[in-house]
Amino acid sequence: MLLILLNLVFGLLILKALGLPMTWRHRFLNVGKAVFMGMMGIKIRLREGNAPREAAILMANHRSYIDVLFFRSATPQIYLSKSEVKSWPIIGWGAQALDVVFVDRSSKESRSASRAALSDRVQRGLSPVVFPEGTTTERGLLEFSPGMFYTAAELNVPIVPFVMEYSDPKMAWVHDDTFVSHLLKMLSRPAWSVDLYIGTLLRSNDGAALAETVRAWMLERVNK
Repeated sequence: MLLILLNLVFGLLILKALGLPMTWRHRFLNVGKAVFMGMMGIKIRLREGNAPREAAILMANHRSYIDVLFFRSATPQIYLSKSEVKSWPIIGWGAQALDVVFVDRSSKESRSASRAALSDRVQRGLSPVVFPEGTTTERGLLEFSPGMFYTAAELNVPIVPFVMEYSDPKMAWVHDDTFVSHLLKMLSRPAWSVDLYIGTLLRSNDGAALAETVRAWMLERVNK
């Protein structure tokens, strides 16, 4: 399994080095994700909704770094990640190959620049993936960071809410579990599944109201 993950990451790095656009890297990633999840025995059970057809900000609750495997959209996805991820082995390499927008959450300037970068991606037909909680939790929802909701409202960019729940909550990456130990646990775990809920396009010129609507929708579907 680890070899498959490495091949996927190195394949993305090669495609980027060759100058291929995100649409091609997105297609390669989708094939790689399907192979990886098949080998891992991870099954996605779509419980509600359909993959959005137009570019939008894709927002979900956050259980683990592998949540990025479970988003569905017709447009290429771009990711927002904390700056530390850039130095991680394997995951960090793949993030750079996918032109991830890195943000230092302790820096107001970095947060502002990342929101502007994600907004630009939507205008170019890409769908940014955002976890408004900012970190992972095993159950329920943490408080949201409001920045992207106000950016979406100001620019009239749609948001599509997602909820992902693991059949085995132990697969969440929380507490003091290191990246390496969690990855090894993932690779050795027998088959499990992810329940996926997809909402509809949401637009508003009121960032606070948009955040409240998205949170209410998620709260109805996450495990408490």
